[in-house]
Amino acid sequence: HEHAPRPAALVGIALAAWTAALGLAVLVCVTLAAWVTATNHDDAIRPAIATAIQAWLLAQHTGIAVVGGSVSLVPLGLTFLLGALLVHGGQQAARLSGATDVVAAATSALALALPYAVIAALLTKPAAFGQAHPSPLQALGGAFVLAAACAGAGALRETDQVAALVSRLRPDVRDALRAGFAASAIVVGVGALVLVLGLVSHAGRAGNLASSVHGGYSGVVLMALISVCYAPNAVMWASAYSLGPGFAVGTHTSIALGGVQVGAVPAVPLLAPLPNSGNSPLLAWLVVAGPIAAGLLAGWLVARRRTVSVPAAEQPWWQRFRLVASGWGLAAGGVAAVLLGVLAALSAGSIGGGRMSALGPGAWWVMLAAVLEIGLLAAATIWVLGWRSLRARESAQAPTA
Repeated sequence: HEHAPRPAALVGIALAAWTAALGLAVLVCVTLAAWVTATNHDDAIRPAIATAIQAWLLAQHTGIAVVGGSVSLVPLGLTFLLGALLVHGGQQAARLSGATDVVAAATSALALALPYAVIAALLTKPAAFGQAHPSPLQALGGAFVLAAACAGAGALRETDQVAALVSRLRPDVRDALRAGFAASAIVVGVGALVLVLGLVSHAGRAGNLASSVHGGYSGVVLMALISVCYAPNAVMWASAYSLGPGFAVGTHTSIALGGVQVGAVPAVPLLAPLPNSGNSPLLAWLVVAGPIAAGLLAGWLVARRRTVSVPAAEQPWWQRFRLVASGWGLAAGGVAAVLLGVLAALSAGSIGGGRMSALGPGAWWVMLAAVLEIGLLAAATIWVLGWRSLRARESAQAPTA
């Protein structure tokens, strides 16, 4: 039988503590396993615990101050794991608090996000060890944004409010959003394919980098886990490469289609496919097929939902030339640009001072490239498809006339 609704505040506090504890437990277990099985380690357990908490905080965009700089490169793979836990927590919060509408769902999500953010800020104290000091304010803000977004999505899903919110949008807006999401998924998918092919073709180098880590078998396993956590970052870097702007692996470096300038890089298996300095290989230009396919798909998704009428001579020129319909293609490109720009910004960061203070793509350059490549191509696709449909209709009406 169904339980009576519980106070949203109490439910939120309990689920925030449980979600944070579950995520921390996974990281603590992995870190302690690596510490115990390491070839050389001291008897102090405090550094291992602090490292686990630092990884948990870093996944929520908490900068960690170190000597000469800071560590802000977010492990997006770990962020997605914590986000999945928060989505489940948001579903539980909405169910236990008896939420049935959008306002109640948002209330239950905020009731979880606020204590979760406070827990993150409080954990910066035990996470501080040696020269590493996480920022409490960044922990508070980053954890709150992640928890509010993920728990809110879970609460809306639990209350079946997502479809209701989408139905309130104009059909043109829904089509542009759908096309933008599809286009960005293609670009990210091409980035994942590029990364996989690069790792396969440089498997020997990647294996050597993984085995060069000191610590024996546990060190290799830990490096593999770190690579998995940062694999989404590398996928987004490869996506930025396919769009053209590329990315940096250190200051004054650039890995882009226009040319490669790279120096010494960290010994990480994910960076094994990096090309040498000079011109990009000719085969590398095949990656531009991703943004082209994304623009064509976005234009087709928008165009197929629009009917084309025979333009009369008295209609305005922007209707005769179907500029309004093409504008929705630009809007779809804008949606894709925002999504890809946000992912690019999240995938970038630093791992210290000096050269390693700038890693990843530039979000604004990625957004500009996505608007120009996806948006303009989508607009052109809509215009061409509308022109062909119009010509076919005129041809069909000509004998009748």
